Amino acid sequence: MKIASVVVNRNDGYKDFERGLIHFNSMVKSFDEVNYIDWNSDDDSFLWEIEDKVKKTGRINHYYIPSDIVSKLIFDANAQKCNEAISRNIAIRRSDADWIVSTNLDIIPPTKKELKKLVKGLDKNTFYTISRREAPKDIIYNNKTLNRLREALITIPARHFPAKVTPNDNYSLINCCGDFQIAHKDVWDKIKGFEEEMIYACFVDTNIQKKAVLNGYNLEVLYEPALYHMEHGAYFTKKDGTRVQDDENVGDYKGDNKAYNDAFTWVENFQVSKNDKDWGLGHLEIEVEII
Repeated sequence: MKIASVVVNRNDGYKDFERGLIHFNSMVKSFDEVNYIDWNSDDDSFLWEIEDKVKKTGRINHYYIPSDIVSKLIFDANAQKCNEAISRNIAIRRSDADWIVSTNLDIIPPTKKELKKLVKGLDKNTFYTISRREAPKDIIYNNKTLNRLREALITIPARHFPAKVTPNDNYSLINCCGDFQIAHKDVWDKIKGFEEEMIYACFVDTNIQKKAVLNGYNLEVLYEPALYHMEHGAYFTKKDGTRVQDDENVGDYKGDNKAYNDAFTWVENFQVSKNDKDWGLGHLEIEVEII
């Protein structure tokens, strides 16, 4: 039973290298296949910046889509610079794994043993999201091995944080539902991945959960096994895992989003996917680097 992960990033200074290194080295331990899409970086791929410290397992599929290529695919200057939908679909479409997880570069996943146990109990006709736990900076950077880090984080509880982005949103289920979305490959293929006309920021994760329901699949939130969100940016995580605004660092990163996907268009009123047979740039031959 092969399990793959998919994560996208852009080399823009937002995801720091130390956090990225923790992510990649935890992912190659947990997953049979780790798909990384570097989208729209002006210079080198984020992964190339830390490659000398990433464990070489042959499990990482690296897709490098530089800015000169992106400019030929998306023509809207207000589009999100680190596109979520098209980029993730590149790897989802091309993966031959049985189960695929869409996640983020600031996540530490469950262990391999926990993932294998998880998928044995999953329903192939259900789309799942798993609630994250908040990992404070001091714990992350003061524990130099992954085993020690997991031990230090073990008492942090999962977040029980229901969320709605529109009045009739019965699809998000939890806040930050896109941190760890898992479904069988057949589900991802049937719904044609993430909605590719969503070229702005926000709600891509909620939209795909509604897409799953519209295609006849069940939707469920899980709170186990444990996965951790590494603290960064304008928030501070207390020892009990709750987050509060970090007033001293609130200006560290303000983002580069110029426009946002409309929640009513893409969640409340969404009914039919516009993705076609070439979703995930299926009509293009895309080179992949094995690391």
